[in-house]
Amino acid sequence: MNPVPPTPLTAPRRICAAAATLPLQLVVLTQDLWPDPPAHPIQIVTRLRCALESHESGPHFDLVRELDDSDGCEVWAQWKTGREPSTIALLRDCPANNGTPGGADEACVLFAGHPGGHSYEFTDPEYDAIRDGGTRGP
Repeated sequence: MNPVPPTPLTAPRRICAAAATLPLQLVVLTQDLWPDPPAHPIQIVTRLRCALESHESGPHFDLVRELDDSDGCEVWAQWKTGREPSTIALLRDCPANNGTPGGADEACVLFAGHPGGHSYEFTDPEYDAIRDGGTRGP
């Protein structure tokens, strides 16, 4: 009898979560460039966490503002590690979903053409801890 080789363990795929703060000039620019519907400053995310799958290089991205009449686009901030965000852009929503039948499908919440996996393919330990009754992720 031949023993079955062990299945290699793979690390769970996780969100990048690199942190940054949206500078005031980009908050104002977001309001000026996309004024309809008008945004109260509280509707613009300023405490950012990279929403992409964990990555070693390249820019970080986070959703800054959801738009009601955006034709499938949202406002995203971009920054490099160790720097504050310097760019905001209107990016089209990612069209992917996980295809789970029975109404349990989950759409990717990132932008079209994003690097790495789709948002439903990796975990966010901080979000999971809050959802499960904790206050912070590991």
